[in-house]
Amino acid sequence: MRKILCALVLCVGMIEAKDSSVLNENIVQLIHKQTKKHVKVLRSQSLKSNKDFQIVVVEESETKYHVPLLANKNGTLVVGLSNLFFSNNEQDIKLINSIYNQTQSYNFKQANGAKINAMFDALPKDYIITLASKNKNAKELYIVSDPMCPHCQNELRKIQDHLKDANVHMVVVGLLGRKSILKAADIMMQAKQAHNTESKIALLNKVYATAYEPAEVPDDKIKQVEEVTKQVLATGIESVPFIYERQQ
Repeated sequence: MRKILCALVLCVGMIEAKDSSVLNENIVQLIHKQTKKHVKVLRSQSLKSNKDFQIVVVEESETKYHVPLLANKNGTLVVGLSNLFFSNNEQDIKLINSIYNQTQSYNFKQANGAKINAMFDALPKDYIITLASKNKNAKELYIVSDPMCPHCQNELRKIQDHLKDANVHMVVVGLLGRKSILKAADIMMQAKQAHNTESKIALLNKVYATAYEPAEVPDDKIKQVEEVTKQVLATGIESVPFIYERQQ
């Protein structure tokens, strides 16, 4: 009986893989026929509310932009996906919002990579808090973050995971009001005494805590935070945390 069940599971898996391959190929051919553009399918996932439709993300070969699509199960009907999507199924809404936001964020970074690189390069070197990875092949990851932002506070809790394969460069800004600016300035003032990755993380955790009250900070530190925040906003970055893998 166990052998029969295993064979059935294997058979179903092979059928699903074949169906997925046919779907991907049909989508690629249809888009090329209509637009003369070459794309590849990055991912596809069925809707919970209707298995006849798939959420598909394709990458355009020339620009490398990611495009979210809604396709029928055969890949013979494809429409562009926006954040204007309504469904009785909450899981579908969350899935589509997540995919749409991911693709928009990726495309922004793809389109503005040179400008973002230039902005980071122009910041005072002692303003960027670098957390070093032990991975010799580490990538370079930049995180623009506001100490008063709940999402940034959650992201800070993931810092050890990021350090497994990336050197993390924290750029602390004051987007969310006066207290954000004061906390960021407080971090920059105390960062001079943090000489290794562990002490820098401890400092960030301390100041990012919601109960922490910023110390008195000199006006020049406040002005520096305000200036860096303006430089970040000038690149089009309007929300935090902004997580960016350095593009060469």
